[in-house]
Amino acid sequence: MKRVLALMGAVVVAAAVFAYLSAGGTPRAEVVPPEYDFGRVGYTEVVATLRLLNSGDAPLVVKGVSTSCGCTKAEVSRRQIEPGGEAELIISFDPRRMGVEIEGEVYREVYVLTNDPENPELVVPVRAVVVK
Repeated sequence: MKRVLALMGAVVVAAAVFAYLSAGGTPRAEVVPPEYDFGRVGYTEVVATLRLLNSGDAPLVVKGVSTSCGCTKAEVSRRQIEPGGEAELIISFDPRRMGVEIEGEVYREVYVLTNDPENPELVVPVRAVVVK
């Protein structure tokens, strides 16, 4: 009887370990570089490609991408990124889309919404100095 109970206990422990390991992990989103500076730009569109990484151990799902201003656009090359994988985060800035001619420093943000439970919204600062 003791052997049967010990065997049943071992089966329960093994089942618990298997359930834990097969339950999946956690996605981890990060952007490299974490911010971008276009430097000095004229009245023309400029584009940069950053890396969106999944450093976690479960698939990362990109739920949406938005920006703080119509002068800045962003998109990702893939909506699902496997663990250890990456996608491109393509950011464009065009001062002509601002409605008025401006000159000087500009600060905008790109927002990447994901299923990363610790950081569901990545904020990517974007800077430029608009010159005539």
